[in-house]
Amino acid sequence: MSSITTEESNEALAVNIVRAIRASQATVEFDTQGLIIACNDEFSKMMGYTSEELVGKFHSDLVDPKLGATSDYSKFWDALRNGQSFSGEFERFAKNGRTVWLFSSYTPVLGLDGKVQRVIKIASDITAFKETNITNSGIRNAIQRSMAVIEFTPDGIIERANKLFLSIMDYGDENIIGSHHKIFLNAEESQSQSYRNFWKRLASGEVISGQFERITKSGNSVWLEATYNPILNLNKEVFRVIKFATDITEKVQNALKVTENAKQLEAALQHAIESDNKRQELDQTLLEMSTPVTPIWEDILLLPLVGVVDSNRTDDIMRKSLAKISDTEARIFILDISGVPMVDTAVANQFIKITKATRLMGCETIISGLSPSIAQTMVDLGVEVGQIRTTATLRDALKAGLRSVSAANRHWSDPGIDLASKDPNSGQTDL
Repeated sequence: MSSITTEESNEALAVNIVRAIRASQATVEFDTQGLIIACNDEFSKMMGYTSEELVGKFHSDLVDPKLGATSDYSKFWDALRNGQSFSGEFERFAKNGRTVWLFSSYTPVLGLDGKVQRVIKIASDITAFKETNITNSGIRNAIQRSMAVIEFTPDGIIERANKLFLSIMDYGDENIIGSHHKIFLNAEESQSQSYRNFWKRLASGEVISGQFERITKSGNSVWLEATYNPILNLNKEVFRVIKFATDITEKVQNALKVTENAKQLEAALQHAIESDNKRQELDQTLLEMSTPVTPIWEDILLLPLVGVVDSNRTDDIMRKSLAKISDTEARIFILDISGVPMVDTAVANQFIKITKATRLMGCETIISGLSPSIAQTMVDLGVEVGQIRTTATLRDALKAGLRSVSAANRHWSDPGIDLASKDPNSGQTDL
């Protein structure tokens, strides 16, 4: 009686366990030929079917047809019929052809005769997880192909490095596992406090990015654009540091060349500026020398012009002439232009302004050396010369100036003398 009760109790417990599993997990039952004989709603929804649509289909209807035709697939069912269980990740196909990844356990169920009567499958949909893993794996592979990658312990011991990193650092296929990161630094930097602080920061979880100079096995300098990434474990403790790097040596060298060229260009520009300043100083000196307002007699100033005369030069002539007249209280200012090859309208008008300005200061201007070509040019240009006193030669201008000064001196001693009287043979002309 007690034995029967115990058996009934165990059987009831087993039934309840199966019910609990069916209520919480996606389950499906097959006969020994792979025919679906039952499934719960969780499994049917997972596969995109109703339970009625699934019952009567074969397990092979849910797998890739190519797989279903293989000997491996036949051996899989032979093993289940012999009572062997399987669990793992399996690719299956839903109703609409959508790929579904399942983590499944296949468990054969024995009858009273000890033979397999059916197979129960308990499944979990891991499609999203699988796709994420595939994506992450693809990303990792892409990074491994395109970037130099090296991994360290939190205190800087090398755990692994990819081929690209080894190639950049000139280590080839040599094993650097177990060495410290400082093998890539010069001795001075590797012993510095800043380097020790560098690893302390990484061990505390700080991400460090930047451009770093490193030393290859052969002693050459390389520049890396790199990021050191601390990786946390489940306890949020740093257990690894992964470095992703790109070789930017050529870029840095080019930048250094550009900087050096820029410095050279700046030096050349500074030299050019200094040379230009010296040239301007020299031009100013030459201008001073080319505009010598000189006292040649008491009360008489002479300015002989040589070369091309433009507006800037006539402005200088005006300024210096008036200043000299003010300083010497000269009465006659002779402007000799016999050395000037040509005169345009602007320069001619400036000469007239000089004449008027000196007259306002009580000094008479005589323009000498007026060549026939310049006279013709001034007439053709329509320059209004007014009462400009001119002479053909400097000699005539000097004579006229001396007579004017002499006459003025006599006037001061004898006010009855008329300064307007002129010697008809003086060679002077009033235009």
